[in-house]
Amino acid sequence: MNGIHTFNSEFKISVLLYHQIGISPSDETNLNCFCKTTEFHNQMEFLSKSNEYEVISLASAIDLISTSKCIDRNYVVLTFDDGCESFYDIAYPMIKSFGFTATVYPITGFLGQNAIINSKVYNHLKVMSEVMIKELGENGVDFGAHTLNHLKLTEISDSEAEYQIINSKCNLENILGKQIKSFSYPHGIYNKKIIEIVKYAGFKNAVSCNSAYLTNNSSLFEIPRKYITFYDDLDSFIQKIK
Repeated sequence: MNGIHTFNSEFKISVLLYHQIGISPSDETNLNCFCKTTEFHNQMEFLSKSNEYEVISLASAIDLISTSKCIDRNYVVLTFDDGCESFYDIAYPMIKSFGFTATVYPITGFLGQNAIINSKVYNHLKVMSEVMIKELGENGVDFGAHTLNHLKLTEISDSEAEYQIINSKCNLENILGKQIKSFSYPHGIYNKKIIEIVKYAGFKNAVSCNSAYLTNNSSLFEIPRKYITFYDDLDSFIQKIK
């Protein structure tokens, strides 16, 4: 078929987007970027017990859509933006207990510090330290870049966008000692020029906030993801990946 891959529409690949995991959000927390610990556990437990879904890495999902002629089951990919300490403290131990893997995109300009976004200090959003990232990397967690300062890339100069993108990649490569291949657009905002810079920086793929399933028609630099939020109980979670 001229190298064109086909999908059985009965099966899907869902790339999920998480941010903070915790017992309860603070007053300043964006609830679309928060998942309660109890709900996260319920979601992971569902995936572990279900015969319908298999959790795989982002790299494996990309390999599937690039080389497979059909998808023979439903797959789920776990991704986490910002690199909050709550991933290290809460999410990772849970993921590990279920035998899952994940890709994390830390804001590398604030490692070991509270994030400052749009000139506001977020006391509830402390980014993981270099030591934490190195430890997780040595234990099977994948990492991607998410800029230095979580700026809206389309609202700054091309040279500043290039600086943010390239140096966030370099920071992680220096910590982990390996190539960083994946990028996450801060705020989910990008355009053709930003995609060009991401490619120029040497990334092989980039994840977006566009809500859809991952298919062989998906651009590798606009990989869709499904937001999991404070408002998602187990039923709504299942509907998002169904």
